[in-house]
Amino acid sequence: MKLKHLSLSVMMMGASAAAMASGYHFGTQSVSAQSTANANGAEANDASTIFYNPAGMAKLEGTNFSGVLNVVVPHVEFSNNGSSTAAGVAIKGGNGGKIVDPAAVPHLYVTHQLNDKLTAGLGIFVPFGSKTAYDRDWVGRYNIIETELKTITFNPSLAFKLSEKLSVGVGVSAQHIEGKLVKGVDSGTSLVTAAQRAGGMTTAAHSAAAGQISGNAALDGSVDVNGDDWGFGYNFGVLYDINEQTRVGLAYRSAIEHTLKGDAKWALQPSNAAATVNALTSLGVAPGNLAATATALAAQRAAITNSNASLKVKTPDSLSLNFFHSLNDRWDVMGDYTRTFHSKFQELRIDFDNTLPDSITPEKWKDTDRISLGVANKYSDRLKLRAGVAYDETPVANESLRTPSIPDNDRYWLSLGGNYALDKDRSVDFAYTFVKIKSSNTNNKDWCDGATVSSVTCTSSKATLKGSYKSYAQIIGVQYNQRF
Repeated sequence: MKLKHLSLSVMMMGASAAAMASGYHFGTQSVSAQSTANANGAEANDASTIFYNPAGMAKLEGTNFSGVLNVVVPHVEFSNNGSSTAAGVAIKGGNGGKIVDPAAVPHLYVTHQLNDKLTAGLGIFVPFGSKTAYDRDWVGRYNIIETELKTITFNPSLAFKLSEKLSVGVGVSAQHIEGKLVKGVDSGTSLVTAAQRAGGMTTAAHSAAAGQISGNAALDGSVDVNGDDWGFGYNFGVLYDINEQTRVGLAYRSAIEHTLKGDAKWALQPSNAAATVNALTSLGVAPGNLAATATALAAQRAAITNSNASLKVKTPDSLSLNFFHSLNDRWDVMGDYTRTFHSKFQELRIDFDNTLPDSITPEKWKDTDRISLGVANKYSDRLKLRAGVAYDETPVANESLRTPSIPDNDRYWLSLGGNYALDKDRSVDFAYTFVKIKSSNTNNKDWCDGATVSSVTCTSSKATLKGSYKSYAQIIGVQYNQRF
């Protein structure tokens, strides 16, 4: 288990991409669900019901398989509006470049009817995933350069048909998570601070040097952290048929605790004594003060050593209420309300296994609501068309807590898709979704929740990222279903 690049968004199967649902939720684990904007939790039409409500397995006869592929094409733009270093100097650099890349993410489900009362199933899916990768010289490099979160969950489940109207389902989850983080180190500001503390510069010289050296990308270092862990949780669901046309469902998926373990690796500039002397000379430090300044810088850096590191993460639990209603032989309507308990994520704390103070990023997330509505139309004996809309709240409380790792905001989903029957036992689902994320501002201080730069006591760049984000995403999905 190894923490290689300083990262987290919280994270695995095959790929990670910008989160399509609020927080770091991947957003969809089924194409039949995606085509209704995740409104069909009570439909129980194929094996992917394992994720949304395991009680739905009791509705499936025989053995059922669903293989899912989601292709996510995200787009994120950042515009700088006054980002600055700990010395208050405007940071030079770009707006981050592409930031996010397309990704293809698979999910697999299988159910088997043991008898007319009991059905077993297994889901393998990606519940969470997020990746942001900025250009290394962008203006927010001291807040973050790269974060990645990958997860994969194995979810064996059982469904019990208690009566013709009532079914219940339970499952256990084994979840693997990988996290990665890369941050820039503002070595220029460290040099200026060391020179000032050693008395090697006048006030005027310090101000001039700060403007020249603080936030200078040529002097940047970096820190890389990454790690992984296994965690365990559970889920359950209930489905109740009010009559032949209408059913309602309830589903709960637990939080899962992780302790990611690995290492933190630092690359600092200047990298040796000769380079330090050259850098200090370029700052205008008097020759007689070079030794004192170099000593001050060495003391400043004494605790910054490669070490083991750990990070605790608790992925959120969620509660869903949903309904499914057949209006007639051709039309169905459905809906879902999901409450996600994101407020468990109050801070991102990296514990270094040396004398360095912890690195702390305040998050202070809030619980969120998602509301989805969908319709389905039996266009022909082989083709069913679907559509859905959803509104999904962000857990980010305000712009000061909007980090460049997850620059999240409220979003709207618009989905279209359908199911085509190849024969009586095989079918294909297809879907397209456009996710519009509200434009947002950030004024994120990497200050460990300190009131001022001077009050910061944790390991931090003390830089401020100030600007705005514009984001949207497209999701294309295809799913193969077969009954044996």
